[in-house]
Amino acid sequence: MENAMRFHRPIFFLFVLGVLLPTGFANAADPLTIDADSQYRFAQSSLDAGAFDEAIAEFNRFIHFFPDDPRIPRARFQTGIAHYRAGRYPAAAAVFDRQTRNYEGLPLQNEAYFMLSRSHADQGRIEQAILDLHNLTAVAADVDVIDRARYEQGWLHVQQGQWQQADRAFDAITSANRNGYRIADLRQSLAAHDAIPTKSPTLAGTLSIVPGGGQLYCNRYRDALTAFLVNAGLILAAWEAFDNDLPALGGVITFVEFGFYAGNIYGAVSSAHKFNRDRVDAFKSHLNGNRPMPLSLAPAPGGAALLLSFDF
Repeated sequence: MENAMRFHRPIFFLFVLGVLLPTGFANAADPLTIDADSQYRFAQSSLDAGAFDEAIAEFNRFIHFFPDDPRIPRARFQTGIAHYRAGRYPAAAAVFDRQTRNYEGLPLQNEAYFMLSRSHADQGRIEQAILDLHNLTAVAADVDVIDRARYEQGWLHVQQGQWQQADRAFDAITSANRNGYRIADLRQSLAAHDAIPTKSPTLAGTLSIVPGGGQLYCNRYRDALTAFLVNAGLILAAWEAFDNDLPALGGVITFVEFGFYAGNIYGAVSSAHKFNRDRVDAFKSHLNGNRPMPLSLAPAPGGAALLLSFDF
């Protein structure tokens, strides 16, 4: 009996290997399949989590493996959003620019124009951003889209301090949307731009002939006192040096005083520019109180998505 067991044991192991190992290899060889919905959700979840490079890679993988899926335009748009949120504005602009030309007539084209404008604005290319919105008003058929573009144009003009151009852009918005954008209040506030207090840099520099005079004109009283005391002290020191037959020392002090005197004039001119800039920024902040949160509709699977955007 023991010999029989010894004889059949190798046969038993061979049987196990013959049955189980092919099954294991077959299971290991089964391909991993990902459907379009899962791939898109994974790409979107990466974008939502702030993993922008991963999101771009996953959306591009979706585009590659599911080229006939109706969400391809949205996937491309989301790669632009990922670049934009990562602060890569030129790359984002390149994506959105292609969409403004490749998806003509589709609702996504409108959002691409808005994001193209924003990408250019965040690069400091405000005039190009305004032009992008102007191009949108030329191709859009929906009056709501056109009014939104005019509204955004107006704010870009405000950003540039171009008050009259901003007023014209806001005034061009149709009556159906004027209440929604609070155009009456906005234009009333905008009309107060003539009352923004300003200081003349030229006058500030001229008044600085008397050290501290320009700073005093710009309401910088502490700087005015400092400039007066430093320059007066150096002038007095130079006078004393020459009066005591110390021409070398007097010359050195005079040279130093010349630098402080020139700095006093330059500082006064700079103070005037800063005063004006601060008042304009304060006026812009006041205007922003009339700006509602921007809402827009963008196409999404099964309908549309309501987009809420914030400016930081």
